[in-house]
Amino acid sequence: MGNNLYENIFFVLGGLAVLMYGMKIMGVNLENAAGSKMKKVLGKMTSNRFAGVGVGALTTAIIQSSSATTVMLVGLVNIGMLNLFQATSVIMGANIGTTITAQLLSFNNIGSVNVTAIVMLITTAGMVMGMFLKGNKVNCIGYILVGLGLIFLGLEVMSVSLKAVVYLEDGSLSPFFAKLFEQDASNPLMPLLALLIGLVMTSIIQSSSAMTGILISFSGAMPFCMAMFMILGSNIGTCVTALLSSIGTNANARRTAVIHLLFNCFGALLFLAPLWIWQHQIEDFIVLISGDNVSRQIANFHTLFKILIVAVFLPFINLLVKLSMKIVPDKKRRKEEKEQKALLDDRLLETPPVAVSQAKSTIVDMANLARKNMNLASEILLDGNFDRAEEIKKNEERLNFMNRTITEFLTKIMSVQLSGRDERSVATYYHVVSDLERVGDYAENIMEYGYKMKDGGMEFSADAVSELKDMLSRLNRLFELTMKSFAERDRSVLTEADQVEESIDESQRLLEDRHIERVKAGQCSANIGSVYLQTLSDYERIGDHLTNVAFSINKI
Repeated sequence: MGNNLYENIFFVLGGLAVLMYGMKIMGVNLENAAGSKMKKVLGKMTSNRFAGVGVGALTTAIIQSSSATTVMLVGLVNIGMLNLFQATSVIMGANIGTTITAQLLSFNNIGSVNVTAIVMLITTAGMVMGMFLKGNKVNCIGYILVGLGLIFLGLEVMSVSLKAVVYLEDGSLSPFFAKLFEQDASNPLMPLLALLIGLVMTSIIQSSSAMTGILISFSGAMPFCMAMFMILGSNIGTCVTALLSSIGTNANARRTAVIHLLFNCFGALLFLAPLWIWQHQIEDFIVLISGDNVSRQIANFHTLFKILIVAVFLPFINLLVKLSMKIVPDKKRRKEEKEQKALLDDRLLETPPVAVSQAKSTIVDMANLARKNMNLASEILLDGNFDRAEEIKKNEERLNFMNRTITEFLTKIMSVQLSGRDERSVATYYHVVSDLERVGDYAENIMEYGYKMKDGGMEFSADAVSELKDMLSRLNRLFELTMKSFAERDRSVLTEADQVEESIDESQRLLEDRHIERVKAGQCSANIGSVYLQTLSDYERIGDHLTNVAFSINKI
């Protein structure tokens, strides 16, 4: 590479940049190739912790970053698609999935085969697929291969440049690295120094996979014992990204980032002492399963360490969740505690079936309130009755409060022993609550349309009012069927519910066509036409959410 120290350092940094860019390209296109299925799988996670670990490992293996997975989890928890229990198991799985990159990189220097040369050939084929062939999937696969090639190219540049930095022309270690690498694990400063270096470097580059790539590049020069302690530090440093992403989110989202930090810190600290005490025995075992190749030793230790900490902490997910709640208290919730107890008393948790039943009853109350707001908001829009506007606003606040309260109560239920049916019920109720909250949001939108028409001096035609009231009538019927299905678990109404929802969809399409004809005939202005179409759209979406609730009994 370069002829002097500074040039070689620049090549090291450039190689790192290429490696990380390759990881990004590969991860983005793997995610695109998978479509939206990955996020849907995350959003539909059950309370099964083993399934969560599996999904977390698979997701991270796809996007090549445990930090990215955790950032995604923070977002999903923030919008209520995942609870803390589910997120924690996925975080644990992400720690296993992130070791795939190191395993791939470690095969670069095995035997006489030049893996990098082969990968470069594959990269060329990938570039052809990405740039010249048609089809989104084909293009994604092509760029995945390009990303893989860049990862190995970056590693090769780093490896050659680092060796030029570490070694003198005669093949001996430079004085600085000779002194550094001569440190033995028995020296109390060496393990802590190595851990700190791994922590700081990973915090800076925000990728434990890239950090492991650096360690593999040092293989042959750096003592394996030092690499092990740096991996422990890297395990803590990778939490920085998730912590930063949680700023400005709700309490549960911040708790998700804290759980990631707690899990990784506890894992590193738990294994620090055994690694310190039994360093040589652990080294011998890793050599036994990996052979003499240091790259494979580093990769296998990385994987084994991640699997072990998941195995140790998996039974204690509930404790991690509770600890995160103590570390990140929700100040707003303190003011609501008394009202919450009146709505859903934690003492019911001592009898899980009763707690599940009470949660269901509260959800039914929430549904009735959402229906009431839909009708009141429609009165404002269609009849100009603004007398109950304040009532709508208070109802919306109540709906948001019920959403938070029920969701947290369901999370608490998850921490106790449940029957299979109750587990499925609670997992389903999360989505039902979210659907009902969205119905309330659309009702608020409809009220705002009413104020927009009032401020603009606009009025619907008699035909438009009649059409929208017909849609509202269908929605009220769908509400009745939905509640009969959900509250009474009556599957006999599902056929009619599906028919009503289809009639709402068909009416929307028909009414949009009629509206276009009215606009062409000059019977409707563009502004009022916009309000009409938005109302139709919101009514149709309310129907979709109600249908989700009605058919949720099929998951129980």
